Amino acid sequence: MKKTIYKELILIFILVLLASNILTALFVAMNFETTTISDMKKVLIASVEEAKELYLNYGMSQGDLNSLYEDKTIPIKFTSYLENYNLTAEQEESINSGKCIILNEDNLYKYPIAIAKIDDMYIISDIGGHSMFNRVREIITLNSSIATVLGTIMFLIVGKMIVKPIKEITDATKKVATGDFNIILENKREDELGDLIDSFNKMTRDLSSIEILRNDFISDISHEFKTPITSIEGYTKLLAASDDEVKDEYTDIILQETKRLSTMASNILTINKLDNENIINSEEFRLDEQIRKSVLLLENKWSLKNIELDLQLAEVKIQGNKGLINQIWINLLDNAIKFSPSNGLISLELKENKDKCKFIIQDQGVGINKEDQERIFEKFYKADKSRSTEGTGLGLSIVKRIVDLHNGKIELYSKIGEGTRISVILNKKVIS
Repeated sequence: MKKTIYKELILIFILVLLASNILTALFVAMNFETTTISDMKKVLIASVEEAKELYLNYGMSQGDLNSLYEDKTIPIKFTSYLENYNLTAEQEESINSGKCIILNEDNLYKYPIAIAKIDDMYIISDIGGHSMFNRVREIITLNSSIATVLGTIMFLIVGKMIVKPIKEITDATKKVATGDFNIILENKREDELGDLIDSFNKMTRDLSSIEILRNDFISDISHEFKTPITSIEGYTKLLAASDDEVKDEYTDIILQETKRLSTMASNILTINKLDNENIINSEEFRLDEQIRKSVLLLENKWSLKNIELDLQLAEVKIQGNKGLINQIWINLLDNAIKFSPSNGLISLELKENKDKCKFIIQDQGVGINKEDQERIFEKFYKADKSRSTEGTGLGLSIVKRIVDLHNGKIELYSKIGEGTRISVILNKKVIS
């Protein structure tokens, strides 16, 4: 039979209840009898003395006396001889002298017996086996049994209430294991189980978000790879069937698409690496010099569109991962160039303030609408869906992740038709 918490709780409760009731019953019974017996010693002596006076005053026979006391609360027996009382010589002498003695007076575990003698007849009052004590034992046993049964029934109900949410969580966990992350458990508890249910609900929400991101990732990456692969396939076929005049054009297109695939694969590896990386190889370097080198690195792109660059870079030293931070400027500047019109202007400004520095890049491009601004830093998200051949939708995601790794902050302001301004705020020293 399968073990369950419910069964274990019931078993433990019954055992504890039985043990506590048995011990309580024994204690009560012993305490009652001990107290009652102690109080009854005087009553026994008085009863024997009363019986003695009755015999002396009325001269009743032994049989009549026994019949008279047959139904009395305190039992009295008149007999001509003593049976199995094992009296000592001293006790026999006291009885023969007319005294009433008490047997078992100092023994808490035996009932007291009062004995006296008149003429040749003994008067004995022995409460051992009296129905009063049997009745007390019966009442205590009955009460303990009722308490055990009622307690068990109540605990069966309460235990079921306690175990129910655990069973619900178990069933829900099995569903999560099959890939169903849309499970939210109702929580009306404010105890540890309530905390467990809250944690479970948070877990399913997080898993659901991850699953959505995973599905989006697969969908987006499939789309992003499909376009250049289709172009390469198509132009390769055209190249095979074309004359020498157009071969160079087709070859250039194939090379561009191949480069795009290579860049996309590289960016995917980069973003995956950044998702599981902390800042390492931290060093101090001149940030303004790094930005100038990035500008020179992309000179062929901005000069091709005859874009004017306005650089206002203060001399700033920063501590961080030099290679990762360099990707921030390359991605931001490449993005600004891509969406800037020919003969446009891109301004780059770097300034410092105490322990922080701020880089601002402003372009005169097409701008980004408010709906897209909220998602612009997501992986594979493109604000301009019509530009299927430009970009991978990973550049700004890489920028955001690198800024986060350096405990920095990135801000975006954009207006359709006026351009976009992105600000990157970094600590001048790494904050662990």
